[in-house]
Formats: sequence, C-alpha cells, structure tokens
Amino acid sequence: MKKITVKLLYLWFLLIVFEAPLRFVYFKLGLPSLVYVKDFLLIIIFAYFVIYTLSTLRINKFMLAITAVIIYGIIVGLINQLSPFQVLFGLKIWLSFFVGFIAIYTLDSKEKFFLNLFRIYVPIILAGIFLDLFFELPWSGFEYEAFGHAIEGSRSWTTFGLSRIAGFGRSSFASAILLFCLSALYLTLRSLSSKKEKFSWKIYDNLLLVLSFAGIVITTSKTSILSFFILVLFYVLIKFYTSFKNIFRRITLIFVKLLLGLIFLYGFIPPIVSLISPKAITNYLSSGDILMKAIFLSYIDRVEVAWPNAIQLLSKPYMFVTGRGLGGIGAAQQYFEPGLYNPADNIYIYLLVDFGVVVLTLTILYLLKKILLLKFADKQNIFFYIFCLILFLYGATINVIEAPILMITLGFLSALWSQKNAYSS
Repeated sequence: MKKITVKLLYLWFLLIVFEAPLRFVYFKLGLPSLVYVKDFLLIIIFAYFVIYTLSTLRINKFMLAITAVIIYGIIVGLINQLSPFQVLFGLKIWLSFFVGFIAIYTLDSKEKFFLNLFRIYVPIILAGIFLDLFFELPWSGFEYEAFGHAIEGSRSWTTFGLSRIAGFGRSSFASAILLFCLSALYLTLRSLSSKKEKFSWKIYDNLLLVLSFAGIVITTSKTSILSFFILVLFYVLIKFYTSFKNIFRRITLIFVKLLLGLIFLYGFIPPIVSLISPKAITNYLSSGDILMKAIFLSYIDRVEVAWPNAIQLLSKPYMFVTGRGLGGIGAAQQYFEPGLYNPADNIYIYLLVDFGVVVLTLTILYLLKKILLLKFADKQNIFFYIFCLILFLYGATINVIEAPILMITLGFLSALWSQKNAYSS
C-alpha cells in the first residue's frame, strides 16, 4: 500500500497542477463530475489509514486532537441545523490536511518524495505561467454550469489593468501557492539533509527557486510574494544557526521567535480592529496613489466588509462560544447558504465562526506556547516553525483551510514535526 500511496499522491499533485485545463476538457467531454477524481484519490488514502488505525489501535496524539475538534464541529453544525450535506462539505475541506499527515507515515523516503515534487512539478507550473503570459490559453476565464451552480474553471481577472496570470491553475493565487509550497517543502528538507548533492542538481534546484519567485511575481499574488521573502529569510536564519555556536545561536533563535510573533500579530490584530473600528485601518491605508490602491484595495474590502459580516454569522449569543459548526463559513455556504456566503479570508475568523472562541483560544495558546519553548537543537522542530510561518502568513488574508495545497503542506509539516527523524531518507 505504501507504493500505491506514493503514486496516488503524485497523481493528485498532477491533477492539481493541471486543474484549469482538465476542468475545460471534462466539460467539453460532458463529464464535469470527473473534477472530483482528485478528491476520490484522497479518500482512498484516508480510508486505508482508518482501516490501519482500527487494526492497530494506534493514533498520533496531534491527529487525535484535530479529529476531536472536527467531530465537535460536526456535532455543533448539526445542532445549529446546518444541512448535513453542508457539514459533510465542510468535512471534505479538511481531507487534504489529514491525507498530508497520513502520507508521511507511509513514505519510505520523505526527502526523495519532496525533491521529486519540486523538481518535476515546478517546471510544469512555470511553463503554464509563461505560456499564459504570452498567449491566450483556451481555458482562461472559462466558466461552466454543473450541479445547478456556476463554477469558475479558471479565473480571468486584472488589477488596475494588469492581468493576473494563472497558467494551468484555476487562479493566479492558486499557481502562486503551488510554487511557494513546493519551494518551502524543498528548502526545509534540504536544510536538514546531510546528503551531499551533485553540483548539477544544486544549479538546477537554485535556478528553479529563482524562477519560482519570478513566477510568483508574475501572478501578482501579494501574499505569496511576501511569504517567499520571509521563507528565504527563515532559511538564512537556519543556516546561521547551524554555522555558529553559543551566543550567536541564541540570538538567531530569539530573532526567529520574534519574527513568528510579529507574523502572528499581522494576521490576528487587524480582524479585531476591524470589528471595533474598521476605519482606524482603512483610513490609514487609503491613498490616491495607484500603487497603494493596487496593494491594499482587497485588504480594505476585508477590513470593512468581509470580517465584520463574518461575525454577523454568529447570529445567536451562544455561537460566539460554540461556533456555527463545520461548514458554517466559506465554500460550503456557496452551495447551501448562498445568501450568507462569506469567504472569511482569515484563519482566525474562520476558526471562530466554525468552532467558537474556546477552540480558537486553545489553538492560539498551543501554537504560541510551542513557539516560545521549542528550539532548533532538535532539528525536527524546524518543521513546526515552517508550519507556523505558512499558517500565520497565509492565514492573515487567505482562507487557508479551503486551499488544498496549503492544507496538505501543513499536514506534511505537522507530521514531519511529530515523527522522530522524519526528515531522514
């Protein structure tokens, strides 16, 4: 089953990389439901894990805690009379995280797997982006009707007249996230590896990293551009830590913790301010300068509209404590509560609406406690720091839980962190 799992994961990534053209082909063939093949692949891996767990009665504590929260969300959603199908849709969204976690325990060679993902799929993603830059691709802006809903096959949009290039992805930010996540997994594994790589591979990999950043810039995905800069800074800090001793190591570790703390506040404070006085942020960001508008226009919309409206979903006083339940915000609403749909666009808002303030508070305290206490001396803790870096950076402005690539990456990293010597090949 291990070999099958690896092949299924390669196939799943391939379907994600080519998602826009595949949706176009599926529709032309009159088989739009084929888009769910990638979900079926995840279900196969997950089902195997469930059977294995039941047969051995062994489960990772971290995974057990996540599972308990999901079960809680299901119960709360049903009590709050969300449609069972809406709750089930909310459960499906978490599937990629669980599979990412599970996969680490089935891979014989983690390093080889992530190196292959980076070296094979990054060039394909870049080819799509550069093709889209110079040619009009047939699936660009493609929309279709399926299951009674209008669905975007590939989003075609602009920012102040500047096309947002998507390539083979369904959107510009989806392609940018793919490039970032594959680069993050590559850099993390390579920073911990003791293997000596061939010079030719080093040149190839470094070229891919540079081109990945160029590709992200072409997509104009601001969050991914910022995240890539900070990822590289984090990688440099890891190198500093391993190169020096004593006081320099302590200073580096303090700087890493401070950096993660600032990134956490970057995503956590603005939603709170937006609920109290949104103009306190938007008046400061508003500007007649076209560059400033391009950078902050979508952010201002989140502060003034999306986040305050998301809190309004907690229509009964007790919901602030319990949440609405799984599927209570985001994509599930598009199908079952279209009139209430809210994208959340912030991980803390999403968790609050789905699970309530108690679960949100416990999650934050757990993460901050680990950030303060963990050290680089135990190498596998670096996986946790990268996990937090991705969660905090993207979670500030993006619906992380509904981004399959982000979730499977977070699943990989959390499993690598919790599994001793997971980075060894």
